[in-house]
Amino acid sequence: MAKETFYVKIETSKGSDSYSFTRSETGILDYAGESNPADDELAQMQCVEGSAYFTPSWYSYLPEELQAEISVYLPAEVKNMDAGQYSFLLHVGAILLAVRERDGLLLAELLRRRSTVFANFLPLVLHIVKPIAAEALFVNVFGGLRGDSGFEHVYKANAMISTGETDVSSILFAAARDALKPEPQKESLEEMFVRYFSQKRDFDITIGIVGATNHPWVASFEKADEVVNGAMAVRFADDISKVGQKRHELYASLASKVQAEPYNPHDHNAISVSIEDPGMLFKGTRSKCKAGYLRATAAAILRQARPNLFAYGSSLWRLGANPDYFENAIVLRLKF
Repeated sequence: MAKETFYVKIETSKGSDSYSFTRSETGILDYAGESNPADDELAQMQCVEGSAYFTPSWYSYLPEELQAEISVYLPAEVKNMDAGQYSFLLHVGAILLAVRERDGLLLAELLRRRSTVFANFLPLVLHIVKPIAAEALFVNVFGGLRGDSGFEHVYKANAMISTGETDVSSILFAAARDALKPEPQKESLEEMFVRYFSQKRDFDITIGIVGATNHPWVASFEKADEVVNGAMAVRFADDISKVGQKRHELYASLASKVQAEPYNPHDHNAISVSIEDPGMLFKGTRSKCKAGYLRATAAAILRQARPNLFAYGSSLWRLGANPDYFENAIVLRLKF
């Protein structure tokens, strides 16, 4: 049997990208990277829909970059395709999307949701996620919406990953070794990230906010969202598709501010988050209100790594998620 080629195509309003996988005569699947297959080649293949892993309806706001249609192209006469390979190809598109958009928090979520799918293809997964593995590990352990307090012992053991591993932080740690250069006998987990962030020039990470329910932005957002939905439904009753479009444009326009609070009496490493108040827009005023904070340990690492940095470039990235876990979750994109 000659080597077979499979394509995973990701299409959003921003454009499309294709990635290819090959399978050897002995049935070994390999990742071949980005590709540019001709339309006539794809037309002769079987096209199945890939899994996005998450349901857009979980989110109150989701950037266009993540609203993707994922297609998997199989040879017209594919032979001996086992269930594991087929499942991997159907699910890997979302991982490729998260890496492409440098959404480390989403990457960690995706690895967690389908850990058994990827367990048998760890060499491919490690190669694919490597470009953002260090940042993804950081937010999964310290900056995520749930955190991973159990990773400390994995870091101290500093053991190589084993086949079939399903622990998300362990997978990300293995993929990030070259970037992080861990030395657990000399430095703590937090010190490793302080060193990493202090040495790396530019960052583009996604990170969750904590304490949102204790601050006014969520309540203002929920109230405004009800008004927006009602007003849009009346205004665009003749074309319902415009409702979502206008609503998306409104929330995409909301500005955010992430800044250090060294004067904070409770935590001198605190980093606060303020987001433009959607409710004030109806009063003709654009102003921000407190939405929450970065997790304490994540903030401490960032402040120690860059003690002279007080303002962080930011934008609202996602709102809400799977209601079983993160209702009203706020995810930001930080660039600094």
